Formats: sequence, C-alpha cells, structure tokens
Amino acid sequence: MVQVILRRDIAVKIKQLNERLALIANERQNYNFQYMKRGTEQIERQKSSSFVDKTFGGVDEKEKLVKRLLSESGQGGATCLVIPIIGMGGIGKTTLAQLAYNDEKVQAHFDNKIWVCVSDPFDEIKISKAIIDGLKKGNSPASNELQILVQFIHESVKGKKVFLVLDDVWNQDYRKWEQLKLPLQNGAVGSRILVTTRKEEVARMVGASTDMINLKVLREENCWVLFYHIALADREKNESKGLEFIGKEIVKKCKGLPLAAKALGGLMGYKETRKQWEDVLNSKIWNVDEIEEQVFQPLLLSHYDLAPAIKRT
Repeated sequence: MVQVILRRDIAVKIKQLNERLALIANERQNYNFQYMKRGTEQIERQKSSSFVDKTFGGVDEKEKLVKRLLSESGQGGATCLVIPIIGMGGIGKTTLAQLAYNDEKVQAHFDNKIWVCVSDPFDEIKISKAIIDGLKKGNSPASNELQILVQFIHESVKGKKVFLVLDDVWNQDYRKWEQLKLPLQNGAVGSRILVTTRKEEVARMVGASTDMINLKVLREENCWVLFYHIALADREKNESKGLEFIGKEIVKKCKGLPLAAKALGGLMGYKETRKQWEDVLNSKIWNVDEIEEQVFQPLLLSHYDLAPAIKRT
C-alpha cells in the first residue's frame, strides 16, 4: 500500500508540470528553440519542507552529517558551525538535509530547529521572518525592517542551541549572508547552519571549506533499487521479472540522479505492458539536447506518457 501511495504522489507531482512541459515541447518543435544556460532571470522554484520521503543509497552520508551536527566543535572557535551540502540539481541535497533534520538524535539535541526554503532571489526579510516563525516566539515583531528582525533573532537565540536549514541557496553576496549569520552567533556553542546549494561559490562564501559535503551521483545499483521500489515492487513477481531488463536500461538514462529515478519510477508504475515500457525506452525524447543536469528528459517523458487517468486528475 505504501508503494501505491508513493507512486500516486509522484505521479501527481509530475502531472503538475504537464502544461509547462507541453509548452516547452511545442516551442522546441515548432520554432527549433535551443537551450540557453541559466541567466539572471528569476525562476519560481518548488518550495521544500522538512518532510522526507523514502530514499536509497544515502545512509552513510546521513550518518556522517548527523555526526557533524552533534559535534561540539566549531569553525575557528565560532559558536555556530556552517555545513554546506553541494551537488547538481536532483542529486538529493534536500533529501539528505531532511533525513538529518528528522533524525531522532538531532531532534533531541537542539533547542530550536528551523527549516527555511531560500531559493532565488535571496530575500533577507522573508528569510528572517521564516526564522522567527521557526523560533515560535509569541511576541514576534510585525515589522518589515531588517534590523528589527535581526535584533529579535539575536535576542531570541541567546543561550539556545539552534539548528537552521537554509535550503536551495543561490546568493553569493557575502554582505547579505553575514546579516543573517551574525545574530545566530549569539546562540549556544554547538549551534548549526546547514546550507544546500548547487554552487561551490556559495559554499566558499559561507566559509565552510573543511566541512563541505559534496554529493555525487548514485551508483547504478542504488538508482535501480530506488526505481524498482516505485515502479515494480508492488507487482506480481512474474510480471516484474519480465520488465526488469527494460527497467534497468531505462535506469541508465537517469545518470545516477535520484530525482530522475523517482520521476521515471512514478511514470513506469502506470505502464502495464512490455510494449509500453519499450516505447518509453525507445522514445525520441532521449535525443533532445541535454538540459541542465540531465533531469529534463525524464520529466518531459512524464508529460507525454502519463496514464490518461492521471492526466485527467
């Protein structure tokens, strides 16, 4: 039953990309648009939360991260240690942060635990307000003045061990970063800031070169386990056996990215016949020019190949 719910949730998320992906596909076909690298335009990204789904292949990374979070040592004697998680989109940075955030030992260790999805643009006022909300203080200020918000954070964390997650950080402006970091230094020794980012420049800016976690792609066998759990684990043994060879060929298209494995697993969970699986494996969409970090093709496939019942939901 868990697999059915997970498959359904992923399919619903994929379905939400339907209209946008259709527009992209039509524009590419009709006008021969070429992919351009990310510029300065602002793109609304899906917000994250501390909720975590089931994952595979990240147990060692999680245990190492938890150990760093619980350690009492700091960077150069600093009260609040900053730990960045770096990696390409879809690699599992947010998932690793969620696993650590929800760990029982971590939950018991810190006085305050706060999760903030940052993304672009880096809005210090919104982030400060999110931190204040996470501190759960009854007398929080209604002001939009950054200095007032920062001062409130400074006073609220005094003597408390705080764990703050800043997910999906793109900002490289050191001044903006310092405005947020300084009030947290008033917390107790052992406080932690966990930053997830795609950019090594961000990790260097936050000054955490020795505590950097650089995520690599999943090994193919782990990618297969993740895909199998979503797409095949709920089927009859004989049925799943007949699809495993094709499934493993499809998994190679994921390039070790957990997000791609989840997207394709959710898609293939609704494919009933061998012919349908072969159609996905042999789809022309795999020939689309590589888009950022190879995640585009699995998502575009999900648009074309969603089961009709899911498209109508």
